Amino acid sequence: MRKFAIPAPEAPEERCHFCGTLLSPDHRHLVDLSTMRFACSCEVCLILQSEKGTYQTLPQRYLQLEDFQMSDTLWSDFLIPVNMTFFVKSRVKHGTVAFYPAPTGATESKLKMEAWDSLVLQNPILDTLLPDLEALLVNRLQNEGLYFIVPVDSCYRLIGMIRLAWQGLFGGKEVSDIINRFFEELKSKSTACPM
Repeated sequence: MRKFAIPAPEAPEERCHFCGTLLSPDHRHLVDLSTMRFACSCEVCLILQSEKGTYQTLPQRYLQLEDFQMSDTLWSDFLIPVNMTFFVKSRVKHGTVAFYPAPTGATESKLKMEAWDSLVLQNPILDTLLPDLEALLVNRLQNEGLYFIVPVDSCYRLIGMIRLAWQGLFGGKEVSDIINRFFEELKSKSTACPM
């Protein structure tokens, strides 16, 4: 009996949201903060749309925060029911907001501000987060937690992949594999940042 290899599905072509130009896999994104809609963009449209003011360019800062300080007690103060979340400083909400993955997508946590203030005191780099554009991404699924500062679209991309693959009550093995691959890729493109 002959075995045939099943080819991996090809990644869909991505085009500029504004002009339709074919984009490279590492293209940039813009965000409309009023709707939190992300748009793929070529370099020319990135400049043109940023100047118009409706869209903002997402930063390209990827930092893996080594020796990040977050005790189990402080983590529990955030009242997040799963061991993964991202925190964003929100201009609209006048404070920091936390979202975690769920079968329905990004779910907002009822964040206690005192816990966030304590976290910033222990990790002053969090003061440098660009409001609405960057996030602190936390993965405490393994024994050793992983902490990153990333553009906010990376967090929504991860949550979208989790949502599409989710099966049953706990997500299934495919979700676990997606999370592991995502964080391996994130480590490879992040700069290590000792605290």
